[in-house]
Amino acid sequence: MSDIAVSVRNLTKTYRIFGHPGDRIKQALTFGRLRYHKEFTALKDVSFDIRKGETVGIIGRNGSGKSTLLQLICGILKPTSGTVQVNGRVSALLELGAGFNPEFTGRENVYFQGAVMGISKQEMDARFDEIAAFADIGEFIDQPVRTYSSGMYVRLAFAAAINVEPDILVVDEALAVGDFLFQKRCYAKIRQMENAGLTLVIVSHDQEIVRNLTNRALLLDRGTAVFCGDSRQAVHHYRKIMFENEARSIAESEAGAVKPDSSGERREGEYGIGGARIIGLRVLDSAGNPCTVFHPRERINLEMSVRFEMFLDQLNFAIVIRNAQGLKIYSWGSFNQDIAVWSGRQAGEVLWNRVFQSGQRATVTISIEANLGAGFYEVQAVVSREMEKQYSSQQVLHWCDEIGSFRVEMNPRDYVFGGVCDLRGRAILHD
Repeated sequence: MSDIAVSVRNLTKTYRIFGHPGDRIKQALTFGRLRYHKEFTALKDVSFDIRKGETVGIIGRNGSGKSTLLQLICGILKPTSGTVQVNGRVSALLELGAGFNPEFTGRENVYFQGAVMGISKQEMDARFDEIAAFADIGEFIDQPVRTYSSGMYVRLAFAAAINVEPDILVVDEALAVGDFLFQKRCYAKIRQMENAGLTLVIVSHDQEIVRNLTNRALLLDRGTAVFCGDSRQAVHHYRKIMFENEARSIAESEAGAVKPDSSGERREGEYGIGGARIIGLRVLDSAGNPCTVFHPRERINLEMSVRFEMFLDQLNFAIVIRNAQGLKIYSWGSFNQDIAVWSGRQAGEVLWNRVFQSGQRATVTISIEANLGAGFYEVQAVVSREMEKQYSSQQVLHWCDEIGSFRVEMNPRDYVFGGVCDLRGRAILHD
């Protein structure tokens, strides 16, 4: 266990929910013989380990138990059953408002946090200037925290959390409140601390942050751990749960929606409720020949083949382009084109109006320009049913990860640019 920072075993947390404040008193007066509450299990039999120096994400839908798990790790809550063993000093940046007394000034709260962490006043005196400089809230450091904006609050909370030399840093969505430049500073600081051996546990709804900032991820759904492993795979399972649950919800509430069918075989990296199946995708050049290497401004034709398993209409045939780091660079589908036609921005056929029969096959070519930085790119393909004439109610019928790929190269003597995409810059000199 010497290399384990956090060990969780068979962790369960159950809350008692009383319908009325007086019900709690009634139950106490009956010494538990009568029950005036319902029980809600936020976490059920969760087990996992986090190694020292590891960065782990915790993801899941709202209400899946993420925040409860973090509070159990931090010792704020006690488990109903199971154990949490933490080896090292834990510093937490939980939901906005946790840990600070609103009547204390920023300075007083910083010293209070240090005392809670077991740091002496003399040590905090030595660290205070660095904390204040990172928070960068000026004279507000000596004002009551209740007068702070949410951005000022999270600045001070993060500055205090990272400057107590924690072995384990726990972050729960709080950084989403800060402005972009402050977030950039925070993640740079986190990277620096990771390199020095910090163990990081982070909750975020931003899938790109989880894919790029963490090594492993734990996926929670309705209080249970459904996956723990590679962050890329965890995000895939997370999207699968979100899209399929949304599709089922639409099927239950909207007339004419596709009913989920889980009988079809799905390989790793595929999901959807069925009705249509992507059977292949070819990456072609402008002449229609298979191609894997492109140069900026050349056309990339992504030819998707689809088989229909039932009568379908209102379809969207789409692609997602991600770079080697997993960052989504571009997403576009036939429905985007339909919206442009409806709005009068362009002319053409509305593919959303097309009808497809069971057993029918179709080929859809999505043509894009290779206005991308040099590197490797992954193609994801999706067929969805759009219930309205806007992206507001969608059923994913079939999604395929890593169904295609290509590389973009540049000729330094011909045309070059930096970054992930070409914004077609122009320079004009005004005398």
